[in-house]
Amino acid sequence: MKRGLKSIKVAVKRRRVVIINRPFVSPQKSCHRCTKPSGMITPEEAAALCEVSTRTIYRWLESGAIHFSETASEGLLICLSSLAATNISLSEHQP
Repeated sequence: MKRGLKSIKVAVKRRRVVIINRPFVSPQKSCHRCTKPSGMITPEEAAALCEVSTRTIYRWLESGAIHFSETASEGLLICLSSLAATNISLSEHQP
């Protein structure tokens, strides 16, 4: 007696939680470009969060895909809201 094989496709959604632990975190600021309250993180933290290189983060900055602010005391900080939107739109296009 032959038995038929069945194939099952399973879609898995993965959720990650990333905790950024810094001794001196600046208070939540409003992004000047999107005018929404947003957390601001360093390019290195953004690269770790998106699992890309810092060069990719700077490329996104140069193209205007993500927002940033720069101050003498804190340096370059990236808007988490725009970073999340960019990262979501990129992951939708990847297989």
